[in-house]
Amino acid sequence: MKMSKHVEKLLREGRNPKELVELGFPKSVITRVRRQLKKEKACQASEVTTGEAVVKGLHQSPTVSPEEIAHTEERLVFLENEVEHLRDWLSQLDGTVAERTSLEDMKACLDGTPALGLKHRFTCDCGASGFVALHIQCTKCGRETWWGWFPK
Repeated sequence: MKMSKHVEKLLREGRNPKELVELGFPKSVITRVRRQLKKEKACQASEVTTGEAVVKGLHQSPTVSPEEIAHTEERLVFLENEVEHLRDWLSQLDGTVAERTSLEDMKACLDGTPALGLKHRFTCDCGASGFVALHIQCTKCGRETWWGWFPK
């Protein structure tokens, strides 16, 4: 019989580790086997606890507050809405791509757009970034207005 198996058998019988050292077993082997036995015991205890919780129907952790659950549900609804918006945008993009024969055609159309990407490129001397507006005028009626991104 292997020494570690023999030590395991003696420890399971309830022998004291000091007694095993006196019998001539190496202390390192005794320590290693005791740690393994403690791990096994801890794993068995957690399996029993988990099994009882499932049987009793305790699927939720008691550390989760109702506020956290409500916040998570609100966040989930928000994310579902965002996914739906993305799907809409993708379908619109698919229609646009279907109408255009190539990316070069799409780029040519966008190149004619005034201030394309200005929000992402503009940084003021004061340090503000992305807050930019353009003074625009209707070329038919002459009405003037501002159009852009303003701080809240």
